Amino acid sequence: MPGLTRNLGLIFLSGLALAAPPAGAGQSTFSPKSVVVPQISGRIKLDGRLDEAEWQDAAKITDFQQFSPGDGDAPSESTEFLLALDEDNLYIAARFADSNPADISRLQLVQGQAVWNDDYAQILLDTFNDRRTGYIFYVNPNGVQRDGLLLGGVSYNMDWDGIWQAASTVNDSGWQAEIAIPFKTLSFDRNADTWGINLIRSIRRKREDVAWSQRDRRVTLDVSGEIRGMRGRDQGRGLDLVASASVSERENFISKSSSGIAKPSLDAFWRITPSLVGALTLNTDFSATDVDDRQVNLTRFSLFFPEKRDFFLEDSEIFEFGGLTQNGRPFFSRTIGLSASGQPIDLEAGARLTGKIGRNSLGLIAVRQQSVGSFAAENFFVARGYRSFGEQSTIGGIITSGDPSGSGNNTLYGVDLALRDQRRFGGLVEARAWMQQSSTPGRRSDEGAWGASLVWPNDRIEALLSYSDIGRDFRPALGFTNRTGIAEFLGGYRYRHRFAKGGLLRSWRHGIEATEVRDDAGRLESRRFEIMPFSLDNQPGDILSMGLERQTEVIGRPFVLPGGALVPVGRYDFDRISLYGQTAGFRPLALNWDLGTGDFYDGTRDDARVGINWRPNRHWALGTTFQANRLALQRRDFTTRVWSLNANYAFNVRWAWLSVAQYDNVSKRIGLNSRLRWWPTQGQVAYLVVNYDWREDTRGDFQPFLAETTVKFTYTFRY
Repeated sequence: MPGLTRNLGLIFLSGLALAAPPAGAGQSTFSPKSVVVPQISGRIKLDGRLDEAEWQDAAKITDFQQFSPGDGDAPSESTEFLLALDEDNLYIAARFADSNPADISRLQLVQGQAVWNDDYAQILLDTFNDRRTGYIFYVNPNGVQRDGLLLGGVSYNMDWDGIWQAASTVNDSGWQAEIAIPFKTLSFDRNADTWGINLIRSIRRKREDVAWSQRDRRVTLDVSGEIRGMRGRDQGRGLDLVASASVSERENFISKSSSGIAKPSLDAFWRITPSLVGALTLNTDFSATDVDDRQVNLTRFSLFFPEKRDFFLEDSEIFEFGGLTQNGRPFFSRTIGLSASGQPIDLEAGARLTGKIGRNSLGLIAVRQQSVGSFAAENFFVARGYRSFGEQSTIGGIITSGDPSGSGNNTLYGVDLALRDQRRFGGLVEARAWMQQSSTPGRRSDEGAWGASLVWPNDRIEALLSYSDIGRDFRPALGFTNRTGIAEFLGGYRYRHRFAKGGLLRSWRHGIEATEVRDDAGRLESRRFEIMPFSLDNQPGDILSMGLERQTEVIGRPFVLPGGALVPVGRYDFDRISLYGQTAGFRPLALNWDLGTGDFYDGTRDDARVGINWRPNRHWALGTTFQANRLALQRRDFTTRVWSLNANYAFNVRWAWLSVAQYDNVSKRIGLNSRLRWWPTQGQVAYLVVNYDWREDTRGDFQPFLAETTVKFTYTFRY
């Protein structure tokens, strides 16, 4: 890419200038709270009652502050956390007083699902104390656990599952929880005595959140407290063997054939050091993975679907690059083991090495994918590493090799820089720069990509400036790209006004966002300018927002929308207005809607998406979403429809029946995924999975196409 090295060098120098203290700038200091965690001799039985004598010797933390709605105010209810450790576990207990225990929100009873609409205890654990990466743990008053990974200090991956235990009880004075996090579950530096931690409580009916450590309403890792006494923690042999066995029967109603298959699989995880983990997967089985949400594509670019498979989610933060979320990502694990339609492709074997060595983070993945159809078996390789410097800044690189499409070999390399500071500029500021270069046989044009961004992600003011340049022949075969040969500029600004406490409204946000995309010859391809006059939320959490949008699209090649509507070559300028709203999710009946109307290419488009979620009690969770897009274009009118129905029944926190049915009139298919799940404890799970596929015939009737029933057992052996 002409000038790429020179341009990137200028950006890196600018970023390094940002890292240096500005002349005459005052240094705002942040001194983290700290507590020593005592070691106990006995083992605590988790029952949520806190009546063991060992808790008397635990470190007690009571100095909590609100970060919502107040900023540093005292909690409205007495809040206490207790911390202790033994040879195997970090123990954390919560004792939450409540003046109205009957009003404690605790509707979620399905283990592993979101608890954000309940009261909950939350733990942010930064085991390397690098204020960048870590773990997040939730538990609600029913003992439902949810966990995830902290990525880059400010974002999350909530699809990760670790092995830990928790129990909760509700009593006449409030609720309590006990948590045990095994050291075998965590990565850390055994020689380090200090870990970062934050402890958070949410009182849902008041929409009140309190934390042990907060700054300017932020509870990100850079403002966490610290726990000491962690040196020398033992992970045993550090070996986890996850054995699975599944038996499936598939019936094809068109060919009137059926087949059965029994499939054993094995995942092995070995902590080579407490901070370096090796993983091996053999005959990998993804049969119990959540299904993708149906989407209808109203653009000329391919859609993005998130990763949900456990093997690729473990330590996935290491493989994040340049802050890229979609277009231009050098590595996106869904390219491996999934067909273009989202159907699983078996993996013969896969290996992964992830972790830290000092200030260096390392990630390696090697996978062999089985042959499918006309494609031969393929080998894929990814190497990613970065080095931390300063408080939260990093510089790193990535290399990928392999091509899942089977069209030939593909390699890619890239470098990225991230600079973060929260002390010297009156808030958190982040600057990023990145560069990539791909190599694909038969492509000789512009195979490079680069970009830079500056972000101010704070409570009152959010601002963003970014620029990316993606070459026409840039092809990250193991990544994701849906638009090449472009230069894209994005700028945005949002301001939040907080109303005085006690009133009807809590906050009002307004802002603007502008995007412009030009091709590699400088010609305009897309332009979008959006104004958000208001986004209002009240004290319970109901939200109402409005958006006004002006969009320009220059079409150089005709494309077809759903329903066969052709968009011819030309320039199109259109205006749209949208109205979004939702009621607070803790209510037994919660609604959300997204309505829009306005121009669309050479016609008009009306959008409506309405969702209804009903929780009559802790056991039932029912929801439905209907989305319709009515296109009225010069050459054709068409209405897309997507419908989904979720029905979950939790017998208790161990047994749950989870079902989702989806239909869209573009694919003309109805899909049902129903799973009966038994989760006796973390690391052990059994499934009965039923998948059914109906397809619409020429007469408009739905005929059964495929049916599959799978029984799967998974057991984790820890050594």
